[in-house]
Amino acid sequence: MELTQSRLSRLQLFGTLAIVFALAITMAGYFLTLHWRDFVARQASIESDTGKRAREYLQAYGDHTALTLQAFRDRTAAQLHNQIREQVDQTYTVVDTIWKREHGRVSDARLRRMIVETLRPLRYFDGRGYFFIDTLDGRCVLLPTAARMEGRPLIDNKDDRGHYIMRGLIDATRNPSGSGFSHYRWYLPGTRTMADKIAYVKRFDPAGWLIGSGEYVANVEDAMQRDALAMLSSMRYGEDGNTLLIDNHGVLRLYPADPSLEGRHYLALPAPLRAQVLAMMELSRRGGFMEYAAPERHGKEVSHLAYVRRLPGWDWTLVSAMETDSIADIGRKARDELDRTLQLRISATLLMTLFALVLGVVFSWLFMRWMNALIGRYRKDLMQSNRELKERSRELLLSRFMVDHATDIVCLLDEHKHLAYENDAAKRCLGEEQDDRTARLAALFAAPPQPLPVTYEVMLSEPGDTTTYLEVTQNSIDYEGEHYLCVTGRDITQRVRSDHQLRLAARVFDSSNEAILITDADSRILAVNRLFCEITGYEESEVLGKMPSILASGRHNDSFYEDMWQRLRERGHWAGEIWNRRKDGEIFPEWLNISVLTDENGAITHFIALFTDITERKAQEAHVRHLAEYDFLTDLPNRVLIHDRLQQAIRAAQKNLHQLAVLFVDLDHFKNINDSLGHGNGDELLKMVADRLAGALRPIDTVGRTGGDEFVLILPDLDSPEEAGHAAQSLLDILHRPFVVAGHTLVVSASIGISVCPEDGEDIQTLLMNADLAMYHAKSSGRNTYQFYARRMNEQVTERLLLESHLRQALENNELELVYQPQFAIKSRRLVGCEALLRWNHPEHGRIPPDRFIPVAEDTGLIVGIGRWVLNEACRQLARWRDSGLPCIPVAVNVSARQLARHDFIEDVEHALRENGLEGSLLELEVTESTLMEDPDMAAGQLARIKEMGVRLSVDDFGTGYSSLAYLKRFAPDTIKIDRSFVCDLPDDSEDAAIVSAIIHLAEALGMDTLAEGVETEAQRQFLGSLRCQLLQGYLMGRPQSAQEMGDLLASRKTVVIDGKVTAADKA
Repeated sequence: MELTQSRLSRLQLFGTLAIVFALAITMAGYFLTLHWRDFVARQASIESDTGKRAREYLQAYGDHTALTLQAFRDRTAAQLHNQIREQVDQTYTVVDTIWKREHGRVSDARLRRMIVETLRPLRYFDGRGYFFIDTLDGRCVLLPTAARMEGRPLIDNKDDRGHYIMRGLIDATRNPSGSGFSHYRWYLPGTRTMADKIAYVKRFDPAGWLIGSGEYVANVEDAMQRDALAMLSSMRYGEDGNTLLIDNHGVLRLYPADPSLEGRHYLALPAPLRAQVLAMMELSRRGGFMEYAAPERHGKEVSHLAYVRRLPGWDWTLVSAMETDSIADIGRKARDELDRTLQLRISATLLMTLFALVLGVVFSWLFMRWMNALIGRYRKDLMQSNRELKERSRELLLSRFMVDHATDIVCLLDEHKHLAYENDAAKRCLGEEQDDRTARLAALFAAPPQPLPVTYEVMLSEPGDTTTYLEVTQNSIDYEGEHYLCVTGRDITQRVRSDHQLRLAARVFDSSNEAILITDADSRILAVNRLFCEITGYEESEVLGKMPSILASGRHNDSFYEDMWQRLRERGHWAGEIWNRRKDGEIFPEWLNISVLTDENGAITHFIALFTDITERKAQEAHVRHLAEYDFLTDLPNRVLIHDRLQQAIRAAQKNLHQLAVLFVDLDHFKNINDSLGHGNGDELLKMVADRLAGALRPIDTVGRTGGDEFVLILPDLDSPEEAGHAAQSLLDILHRPFVVAGHTLVVSASIGISVCPEDGEDIQTLLMNADLAMYHAKSSGRNTYQFYARRMNEQVTERLLLESHLRQALENNELELVYQPQFAIKSRRLVGCEALLRWNHPEHGRIPPDRFIPVAEDTGLIVGIGRWVLNEACRQLARWRDSGLPCIPVAVNVSARQLARHDFIEDVEHALRENGLEGSLLELEVTESTLMEDPDMAAGQLARIKEMGVRLSVDDFGTGYSSLAYLKRFAPDTIKIDRSFVCDLPDDSEDAAIVSAIIHLAEALGMDTLAEGVETEAQRQFLGSLRCQLLQGYLMGRPQSAQEMGDLLASRKTVVIDGKVTAADKA
């Protein structure tokens, strides 16, 4: 169909009308869309603004409450200052009045005392407040709460924060007014705890005094806090607003929702509320908002929005809260108003659209007429434009192709925030998922609030937990009247990762637990970390460019460093312990690791040194080594270190062909000191002995303690053994000087054994063992002496060990037997008893004397079993004699100290008598003086119980030991046996005669019998009888004999004392 001018006009009219209708409908839709978007935006704004306004309101109220409390606190503190000042000013007036009235009438000293005693009882603040007086040079004159400090200088007295209290009071008066306030800390009444205190002092020049008073801040703050709580409990904001307070101890001080919980510690609150209170206390440190749900008194749980902050001064947690339902009501009202506004806008838009359609029809007709005139003119112009468009289209297509295929991201957003353009790189970056595209597009256009153009970095998350970093430039473009936002982005992921690695390396470098030093290939210091500066004392600027040799201590020779560099060149690493010097000159040990860095060609580029200060570890190692090698009590070398030094001394003696001596020192009777004075005083004595021994030796000598009261001395580099003997005698003389321990003066002796290398051994064990043997030989030689080792000592020890071994089998093999020596009345020569004596018949060695095996039995403890057998066998023999019809006489049995000390000894005696059906009067126990004196209290208790059974008691060898009258009365024996050493030379030896006479008269005075041992001549019997000794025992009347022979003697003797007692005729 041919297109004519008229047809074109009609088409134009219809087209114009269609356009008008389309525009009208489009505009209507556009405005309706704008109204709807505005509605949605404002609705979202209402939601956010409601919460924001609520938060701003809560924060404003919380801050206002805090300021109110602070002002209340400041006003109360000012009132406290005024009250203290008024009290001091009034008191100052009183003091001034007294001084002016009495000055000149009484002495200054009396006047001062009068003022002090006037102020002492004055109190205020419910008795808490008092007045004090100090001199201007810091001496206390009046302090009613601590009168003991009056008169003392307190100028250097400090509180627990280091503040000089008295100096602060004096400084407060150094102003024209002569008065002022001072803040310090002082002890709370009745405690040793200090608290903050405010004092006001005023200088009283006539007496050179400071008169003042003070009050604890805590006392006032308690009242302030109560008043503040009362004020807050009455405050309300809104219908549902409230305030919570939690003090610095975690106590809920204010809780309007449920006042019954107020005053409880948060740990005592219900579990949900306890967690919320704890969260509030934690949030208050930085301040902020939180939401929480808390039950009200009626049990319903209500959600709240709260602003939490810290209250300065008291360190309380202040919470301003509002129910979230109230905030939601405000939002609902705003949304209802917005709905009504939207309806009005839609109605107006529809009316305007209808009016526009009518106007469009009219103006379309007019426009058609006008356009017909213009078409002709524009046809020509259009053809010209088409030619120009073809020329420019190629350029535009080429530019579009370049942008589409560019490696950088290019995106355009129009005025409506719609994506107007994206190139291929942008498509790959944004992806295909709509959610991802939206999020990434928002990130690309999220420019900081700065004028355009602006460049910034964007981080995008990629699948597989990877991240892409973009450098984005945003600019604005105006094209054909339309405004666009354009972003171009470049991938900088690799650059960001490199920067991150550099920052991480720098952070590791500075926060390392080891000091780090980096040098170049020429050993010039390039960098050090913080710990390097802390350890060495150098600042980084002081060591950069320097050589590490500035740390050299001088303790290592050149070969040490040459070996270090050789290992670095060969292995690329060196580690070891080295001594370096700090900046202040202190030398310290460190553990050093050095590594070599090389380039791709193997050339050294850097040295990296890491080291740690091991000073403390070295000190700990030295302390542990000292504990392992030294005696904890005396701080002398112990057995381990003694062995080590002795080994070194033996090697030196063998190398230098010199002699060395080992001295084994053992204190005599040290056990008696421990038992009588206690182990604590015994330890003190051992320390003193150790000091004397150490002070008596040469620097090359060694003294150590091996345990108990035993010391070992090593004397190297000797020319002859006599030098060791001289040293031992010197030690004996030194130790014999009195010691004073806990007020007790003690005289100590020692026994010293000496072994010499190489004569007495060439190894540690041999020398120590031989010195020990020599020491025991010194003890057996009377103590307080020294003995050199001799080979016969080994023979004696071997013999003793062999004897001990045989003795252990003697009881089992029935090698022991008893013989009985009769006892007679001196005057009538009647048989009155016998003593059971132990004999040992060895199958190989024959009869072994008692003086050889009894000491061994006592030392090894075998005497207990042997003594029990002797007791039982003696009682069994008595029973046999009785059963044979022979008269019964008392049998005396010897008892050792070990037997008497055992708790079951009484049971042994009872068992022996009961088992054989004997009366106690037929048994007599013989104990020596030394046995009784080892433990007098124990012995007295044991013997008292034995005598209750009727058993007789005799003291053997009387006169050879203590011969104490007091102990004789305490033990009350029935018989005293005079030792044979006093009898053998009678009657010729006058001294022995005097001793025997004294013993007999003593026993007679105490009502005790006397029995003389070892009587072998008639002259001795007659002399003893003249001294009124009642009994004798010896070869004169009868030798020790077997049980059979003793039975025959009993059968032949018609005159026998049955009860074992001496009659009056025997004493006559």
